[in-house]
Amino acid sequence: MSRNALSWLRALALAVLLIVSVAPAFAGPFEDSVAKFTTDDFSDTEDAIGEIAASGNPLAYPILSALHDERLMFDADSKKVYIKQPDSKAIDAATGAAVDSIPDSASAVNLNNRLRRTIEAALGGLTLLSPDASTRITAAQTVFKSHEESALPTVETALAKETNKTAKQALTEARAAILLFKSDTPEADKLDAVATIKSRGDQDALGMLSDVGSDQPASVVKAAAAAVSAIQSRLAVWSAVQNAWYGLSL
Repeated sequence: MSRNALSWLRALALAVLLIVSVAPAFAGPFEDSVAKFTTDDFSDTEDAIGEIAASGNPLAYPILSALHDERLMFDADSKKVYIKQPDSKAIDAATGAAVDSIPDSASAVNLNNRLRRTIEAALGGLTLLSPDASTRITAAQTVFKSHEESALPTVETALAKETNKTAKQALTEARAAILLFKSDTPEADKLDAVATIKSRGDQDALGMLSDVGSDQPASVVKAAAAAVSAIQSRLAVWSAVQNAWYGLSL
C-alpha cells in the first residue's frame, strides 16, 4: 500500500473515532430531557416533566401519560427510557421507534404526590390549546383541581385566545385556582381568585377554599372562610330542593 493511501486510511480512521466519541454530545434537547428520567431522582424527573411539556414534541403527551400511569420505564445501565403501551408493546421514549422488548433490568420511574400533581397539570396544559372545545374544558378542569403553578403560562395563553364561553369560564377558574395558592400572587389578586372560585359553587370549589391555610394573608383566609360558608349553605338548599322533588315524584 502506498504511503499516501496509508495516510488517508489513518485520517479516515481518526475521523470515524472522533465522530463516535463525540456523538453523544450532539443529542438534542428533547433527548436530553428524556434522559433525566434515568436518574430516578425526583428533582430530575420534575425538570424533565416541565421541559418535555414545553417542547412541542409529539411524544410529549405519550411520555407524560405513560409516566402518570406508571408505564414509563427506564434502564439505568443503558440510559434508555421506554414507553410501555397499553397493548403491551413498547417504544423508545426519546425517538418513538418500536422496540422488541423492554430490558428485564428496567424499572418504572418513581413518583411522589407532588410529581403526580405536576404531571396532571402538564397533561392538562398540553390539551388546553386543543381545537376541540370539550377537550379544552376538560383540560382546564384538570388544571383547576391540581392548581399546579407551572401551568399558569399555558392557561393564560389559552385564556387570551378562547372564544367558547364555557371553556373561557373553565380557564378563568383554573387561573384563579393557581393564583390563590401561588406564593407570590398579590393579595388583591388572591381575593379576586377566592371570588371566582366561590362563584363556581360546587364541591370542588368548597374543598379548594377549605384548603386555604394560615400561611395566606389574613384577608384571604377570612374571604375563603366566608366563601366556604356561602357554598355550604347553597349546597344545603340545593340538596333540600332535590330531596323534596324526589319525594313528590314518588
